[in-house]
Amino acid sequence: MSDEKNDVYYEIKSIILSDKREIHLNDENDVSVSIELNGETLFCFPVAYPSGGYGGGFLQISPSESFLLFSYYSGQSQEAFILFRIIDSKLEMVFDLPYLCGEGACYCFSNEEKLLIQGLPHSYTLFDWEDTIEEGFSEIDENGDLYFSFGYISVLDIEKGVLSEHLIRVYPSEGAKSSTEVINDDLMTLEMTGTDVLKVSLPWGSEILSFPLNNTIRIDLV
Repeated sequence: MSDEKNDVYYEIKSIILSDKREIHLNDENDVSVSIELNGETLFCFPVAYPSGGYGGGFLQISPSESFLLFSYYSGQSQEAFILFRIIDSKLEMVFDLPYLCGEGACYCFSNEEKLLIQGLPHSYTLFDWEDTIEEGFSEIDENGDLYFSFGYISVLDIEKGVLSEHLIRVYPSEGAKSSTEVINDDLMTLEMTGTDVLKVSLPWGSEILSFPLNNTIRIDLV
């Protein structure tokens, strides 16, 4: 079991498994992830120092404790992750995603742990959509409708090692509420509510998406 609180995984550097083994992120100097039991190191995976720098990271365990996620960021609006499979007190790298532009990444596993889903807003700074339009950051789609790009949802097929990216477009309607009316501090959270159903919580409310996801995800802000 992890020491998570309210499903927020930022800065979680230690996880205690159900069999009392401990997983630690060591990043005060070099970066490594270790498995320990009663103070003895059973395995240590050294992580190559990212070329884009290292600003910090966190750990997240899958519900079955079969997979370990190490997510990290550069401090320059870039995020990356490494997914490990836990086998006999060893960490086997499954997928290594280098830095992508964005901030405030969140993750969840599908119910059968065949998929890892990442949500990555373009910016962790919450902006007002009206200011976004006024400052010229909005765009016009092929139908002439105004929108702004919020970020991406990326889906990793763990068995195949294939990652797909899905752009989130937000379309504000006339009289839509400002994005500054936020319930919590997270720009995006993810939750699998069914075998093929993903709940995406955003500053303006929740969206229910079904797999397979469209290449472009449209969200209408009302």
